[in-house]
Amino acid sequence: MTARILLVEDEAFIAMLLAEGLENVGFEIVGPCASVARALSVLDQPDCCDAAVLDANLRGESALPVAQALRARSIPFVVTTGYLQSQLPDALATATILSKPIRIAALVAELERLLGRR
Repeated sequence: MTARILLVEDEAFIAMLLAEGLENVGFEIVGPCASVARALSVLDQPDCCDAAVLDANLRGESALPVAQALRARSIPFVVTTGYLQSQLPDALATATILSKPIRIAALVAELERLLGRR
């Protein structure tokens, strides 16, 4: 069964690269979502995803509401950011953080770990 990954990223080029890299190893991409509102809308759909990749800052807006919604649904997620971990709200900082620029191999490894595939 293919894992569905919700991709929440506001930079179109980065979203495209991440989606392509994840699809190349067999993940199904949901999104990408470029805003908090869009990500929350997608999360309202039943069985929307198995895990998520969440940019910490979406067009100047904190992704904290999305992280909280993911946690409430017990959906594991990875936070991608250019910020230091100490600069993030706790709900983001306590997740796995991958610093930008993102290495696809590291992202895949972390998603597989979160999904219990390792």
